[in-house]
Amino acid sequence: MIMTVVVIFLVDFSRTVWYTINIMKYDIAAKVAVDIGKEAILRRFLKMEPGSIQLMEELPEETVSLRRSDFPLHVVLKDGQEVIVLLEIQTVFNRDFILRLIDYTVRFMLKYHLKVIPLVLLLTPSSLATGAYADDLFTFNYHVVRFWEEESGDFLDEMQLYPFLPLMAGGKDTLEEAEIAIYENAEISMEKKGDLLTAMAIFAGLKDKELAVQLIKRRRDIMIQSAAYDIIKQEGIKEGIKEGEKRGLYDAISLGLELKFGTDGLALMEKVLKVESREKLEVIKEAIKIANKIEEVEKLI
Repeated sequence: MIMTVVVIFLVDFSRTVWYTINIMKYDIAAKVAVDIGKEAILRRFLKMEPGSIQLMEELPEETVSLRRSDFPLHVVLKDGQEVIVLLEIQTVFNRDFILRLIDYTVRFMLKYHLKVIPLVLLLTPSSLATGAYADDLFTFNYHVVRFWEEESGDFLDEMQLYPFLPLMAGGKDTLEEAEIAIYENAEISMEKKGDLLTAMAIFAGLKDKELAVQLIKRRRDIMIQSAAYDIIKQEGIKEGIKEGEKRGLYDAISLGLELKFGTDGLALMEKVLKVESREKLEVIKEAIKIANKIEEVEKLI
């Protein structure tokens, strides 16, 4: 019975590491994709002709708890006009995000007195992302790119936007062509190739995990030269260590429950495996040593 618990956890452990690398690290892929493709993003989705683009480090914050915009860009157009583009990347779209976007927009307008253009790149489908918000007080319009509605074939001439191809319609069919184009391009550095392929693989994982795995296997030799790949790998290792420590606690609790309370004790493991906090697991482990009744342990779960 203990071995069954261990095997189940090992499966969950591997899923957790994958989740960490391919779900929780979309922010890294987003930063890479925006850094490489910001000019193409503005040109293709806002019909702008930027002369210069600068990421704004100083944000209009009034409190330390205020949340920050993803990528506030100061853009000088070729005709000399200055604008601020609030470029936001969202995996999941919800009403609270719209309200935060309104907050960001107003704060930038008040601080810089420039035209502010909110632009949302939405990675997964949502019916809420209409480009407009209205309630009893005001209306708010923003630009939104719904990648699933874009045809990937229309962007094969924009290598800067290749990381987003897997999210588009027909993305799976154009992925190999994009991958080869990056690999064979003699005009870009090996590090930039690695950044493009790494970001593309991470976003591919949103649509098809196996597709991302195969891409990593084929081009890992290039990806490992990417700073983004290294960051993701290190974060994955950190999470793996944390989850390994948690796995040890699950095993210790399982053994303790069986030795002290027999099969009745092991029946609690279904609940124990739902506990995420390592601190709480430590408490449960120690409580088993001094508990006289199984109910005393169960109250802690």
